[in-house]
Amino acid sequence: MKLTHLPGRPLPAAPQAPKEKKSTEGMALPPGNRHHWDDKKAAKVRKFRDLMMPLLFRIKDTGFENIPKDGNFIAGSTHQGYMDAPLASRVPDNGRAFGSMSDIKQFSGPLGKMLADFGSFPVDRYGDFQGTFPDPVDHAREILNQDKNFVFYPEGRIWDTGFVQPIKTGVGRIAVGSNVKWALPMAQHYARDKEKHPVEALVGGVVSAAVAAAGIYAAGGGSVAAGVAGLITGAIGGGAVGAGLGFLKGPKGEIGIKAMNAVKYGAAAAVLTGVGAAAVGALAPGLAPALIGTTSMLTGLAGLGVTYHWTHRTVAHTSVGQPIEVEPYRQRAAATGDSNAEALRLTGDFHTAMKGLKDGLTGKETPYKMDSQGRSWGKQEDGRWALLELKNKRDWVPAQPMVYEAS
Repeated sequence: MKLTHLPGRPLPAAPQAPKEKKSTEGMALPPGNRHHWDDKKAAKVRKFRDLMMPLLFRIKDTGFENIPKDGNFIAGSTHQGYMDAPLASRVPDNGRAFGSMSDIKQFSGPLGKMLADFGSFPVDRYGDFQGTFPDPVDHAREILNQDKNFVFYPEGRIWDTGFVQPIKTGVGRIAVGSNVKWALPMAQHYARDKEKHPVEALVGGVVSAAVAAAGIYAAGGGSVAAGVAGLITGAIGGGAVGAGLGFLKGPKGEIGIKAMNAVKYGAAAAVLTGVGAAAVGALAPGLAPALIGTTSMLTGLAGLGVTYHWTHRTVAHTSVGQPIEVEPYRQRAAATGDSNAEALRLTGDFHTAMKGLKDGLTGKETPYKMDSQGRSWGKQEDGRWALLELKNKRDWVPAQPMVYEAS
């Protein structure tokens, strides 16, 4: 039978084709897409982290004496960039195995392998990928119930505003629904180093001058000496220039990505310029004094540039607050039969603690707060606090119609 469309009636909507999911082939996911801890692999990641972080940042820590030693904890920090995770991992990494959750897109390449080897499990929040993934809240509870620590970012994503955003209720639901003893608030912040470091600057200047002078001297000392001088000065000079260009190529504010670009571009440039200058020095001794002398001078200048950036590298500040005991919230939940209310209460208390830590690092007042019912409020230009809602999963805006906090 042929169906005829009746005038004035809307056509039925065509059924949408199911979204094609992306393959996880080639990704460095942990076994079963779940938390996995291997002491040997974790030790390697820990050594790499402890080596690289001080090279990338001037690290300042406060409140680390607040890290609990008499029970496991769930730690939650502000989230400003991709390098937050390795810096924050030093807090739960206190002799206990620990877990964390990360966006599934981060489980690729060397970073993804490090995450998988260091106890993190993937979160496919939009269902974009093939495979089965654990519920983040339930799996975090499982990890804590194994007497391990857990660290995550309750704001839900990276925010570069410099303020603590309203947080998800996960910290309360995870903590109240598990046997974890403590909830540990944290804050992280990055800033330019305004202090002077004369000793570091002096050492860098002396080393740069010495390398340049040695290269100029060796350039006239025969093919072997000129080749070695070309290799060293070419590699150092090219590596420094390449690293600088790579750093500039990275996205604004993402120190971690900029640093990885610097390593990649610097290594490539070091090999090319080092081998090239060495070949000229060894095979064309007549050109060596002029060429190697030039690369030596450039190496000296590059060394001064590296010294400047080293002494002015970004300060990464991690602040740990007073731990919040979770048991009183669980006891009230058991007495009232309302675990959700206590999860929201803990979420509000946790946000207040995070806000105090972040404001202490920035010297600014965060214009957001959360109450004991888990509601989010934003300070308006007239000084009143308005109820907020999350728009497009990205922006906290006043709810409509406007609702103001009772004074």
